[in-house]
Amino acid sequence: MAKILSLRLNYKDKFLDYAKEGKEIKRNFTIGSNKFMQWQILDPKFPDKHVIVQKKGGEYVLNMLPGSKLSVEKGGETVDSAYLKKNNLLSGNELVLKKDMKGVVSLAPEWEVEFEYRTPWVAILTPEEKAIVAQYARRARPDAVARFNQSLILIVLFLTIVFSIVFELFLKPEYKTQADTISELLEAIEQKAQKVEVSKIEAPISAFEEPPPAVEGEADDTAASTTTAPTRPSGPSGLGAAMGGFDPSATSAAPTISIVTVATGFSVSRPGGGRGGTGAGPGGGGIGGAGSAGTSFDPTALPVSGDIGRVATQGPRTSGSLTRPEGAVGEHITGDASRLAPSGKAWGDIVEQQRIEAEFKQMGLTTVTEAAIGRLDEEGRVSYARLKDQVDARKGQIETVYREMQIRQSVSFTITIFVGENGSVRESRVVPNGSYPEAFVQRVKQVVDGWTFNVREAMPYQFRLRLG
Repeated sequence: MAKILSLRLNYKDKFLDYAKEGKEIKRNFTIGSNKFMQWQILDPKFPDKHVIVQKKGGEYVLNMLPGSKLSVEKGGETVDSAYLKKNNLLSGNELVLKKDMKGVVSLAPEWEVEFEYRTPWVAILTPEEKAIVAQYARRARPDAVARFNQSLILIVLFLTIVFSIVFELFLKPEYKTQADTISELLEAIEQKAQKVEVSKIEAPISAFEEPPPAVEGEADDTAASTTTAPTRPSGPSGLGAAMGGFDPSATSAAPTISIVTVATGFSVSRPGGGRGGTGAGPGGGGIGGAGSAGTSFDPTALPVSGDIGRVATQGPRTSGSLTRPEGAVGEHITGDASRLAPSGKAWGDIVEQQRIEAEFKQMGLTTVTEAAIGRLDEEGRVSYARLKDQVDARKGQIETVYREMQIRQSVSFTITIFVGENGSVRESRVVPNGSYPEAFVQRVKQVVDGWTFNVREAMPYQFRLRLG
C-alpha cells in the first residue's frame, strides 16, 4: 500500500494532534493563530493564517516561516540544508517532501511539526472475527409476531387512504360561504329588532333663562313647538334651579387617591439620596412620575435629602392609572422598600476577601485583568486565556438571574475571583458599578462563588460584566 503524508503537532515535546493526507490534508493544509483554525498556534507573533503544506506538481511542499529551524532525515540519514539545496529539495523557505524523508520544523517557541510518509494501518481479521462479523452484519429474519405487525400496519394504512378518498368524493358536507351566513344572521337580527321610544322629561324653565327665539322661514308646526316647549336647564345654575336651588359643586368633596412611589428606572447621584428619574414627581403624581414617560435625571443637580431605602420597589395590590388626577387628595403608600447596594463597594464579607487576597499575595500571585493577559509570558498567557474562555462561557448564568429578577436598568460589575488549586472559587469580590437591589447583587455573588474551572493552579483573575 502506498505511503501517505502525516503531520504531527507538538507543544513542549508533547503530542497534541495529527493530520493525514486524504482526510485533513487535501490540496493544502492551513494553520495559524486564528481561533477558527484546526491547529491554533497560541503565539501573538505567529501569522493569523499560514499554509504550511500545499501540493505543487504532484508533490507536497512544506512552507516554512523565516527563521524556522529544520531537521531532516533522508533515507535514514540526517542531511543539512546544503545537501537539500544541492539536490533541489530546498528553495528559499520551501522544502519538497519526498517519500523517503522525515523531519521536524519549528513554528514558534515550544511549537513543532513533524512530517513523515507512513503506510496506512490496515486491520486484518482472524477467521474467528470474520465469522462473528458475518453472523451479525446482516439483519435478523423477522419472526411471526413481527410479520403480523407489519401486515397489520400496511392494512391500516391502506384502509385510511381508501376512507380519505371516499370521504372527499361522497361524504364531505357542503359548507355555506361566509357571505351567506352573515346575510342570514343580519336578517334574523332585523326580525327580532324592536323600536324603542324614550319619553322626554320636561323640566321647568329657570327664571334666568329664556327660550331661544324662533327661526324665520320654518314650518308652522316647528315654530309652534319652539315657542311652547320648555327648555332643559343646562349648567350648575340650571340644574340647581331644577332641583330646588341645590348646587353640587358647593358640597362635593375631592376624591382621595393612593400614590405609590416605585423604584423602576430611577437614578441617584450618590448612595442614599439623589434626584430620581421616573419615580413619583412633584405634586404627588401617579405611578411612574408626574405624567412623564422618560427620565429626568440631572447629574449636575445638587443631591436632595431622603433615604433611598424608603422608595418602594414593589407596590401594594392596588389598581393604578396612567392619567394624572386633578384636584384630588393624595395618600402616599410605601410598598416593598428593599434597599439598594451602594456603588463601588464590594459585596459580602470584606474581611474574608482581604484575608484570601493576602494569602494569594504571599504565594507571589497578583490579580490579572482581562486587558493584562496579552502582556504575560507564554505559559501564563495560555493558562489565563483558557480561564478567560471558561469565565465567558459562565457569564450567561448571571444574565439568567438578571432576567429572572426583571431588573429594569443596565448594570455593570467588576468581579475578582480567587481560584484555588482544585479549580473552585475560594472567594470572590463583586463590586457593583451603580446602585442596584441588594437581592440582585447577592444572587450574582452566589452564582460566582459556585463556579468551578478546569484548572490545576491558584489563579486570581478580574473581569468586567455589563448587562442590559
